[in-house]
Amino acid sequence: MRIKELYKILQANRNGKVTQSDIARATGTSRANISKLFAKNSFLNDDKLKKIEEYFNINLKNAQSGLVYMDYFPDRVVEFTENNNIKLSDKSIKTAMPSAVFPYENGAEYFICHSNDDSMFPLINKGDFLIVKKLNTENINNKIYLFVYKKTLYIKRLDKNINQIVVFSENKEYKTQYISGNEEDNFYLLGEVVYIGRAIAQT
Repeated sequence: MRIKELYKILQANRNGKVTQSDIARATGTSRANISKLFAKNSFLNDDKLKKIEEYFNINLKNAQSGLVYMDYFPDRVVEFTENNNIKLSDKSIKTAMPSAVFPYENGAEYFICHSNDDSMFPLINKGDFLIVKKLNTENINNKIYLFVYKKTLYIKRLDKNINQIVVFSENKEYKTQYISGNEEDNFYLLGEVVYIGRAIAQT
C-alpha cells in the first residue's frame, strides 16, 4: 500500500486528525523520513503496515474495502453459563456491513440481531434487524440499548437517575419501569442500538 492511500484511510477513520508525526510514531521512524516517503508516495512494507494497524487499532484491509465484519445472531443472542454468567451465543454467523451504512466508529465492536417484541413500536418492529455497538453500563445516556435483566433480553430506551436505571418503551401500552442499584447483579448491558433495518413486507 502506498503511503498516501494509507493516509487517506487513516484520516477517514480518525476524522481528519492523523498527522505525519503520528505515522512516524506508529512506525518507529522520524518525521523527516515519513516526509520523504510522502514526497515519493512510496510503498510501505508489511512490517510497517502491521505496526500502523496496532498503533491505530485498525484493520487496514477492512477499512480499505469499507466493510465492517461482525457476528450476526439469527436466533438466540445470549447464553447462560453454569455459573449464571452471561455470554454472547456461540451460534452466530460472520457477516459484513459497509461502514457507510451505519454510524461506524473505528475501534468499536458491533453485532447484529433481531428485535424480539413490539415494546419499541413504532420505532422498532418485532423482527427488525439491529446493529448493536458493544458498551458497558457507564455509557447509558438516554439512548436505545440491548440488555439482559433477570435472564430476559430487552430492547429499551435507558436513562440513569441517581440510584436507578429508568426503562422506557416507545409503545405506550408498556409502562415505564425502574431498575434500582441493588439489582445490578440482575442487569447486564450488551450495547447500544445504532442502526435499525427492516425487510419490506411481501404482498
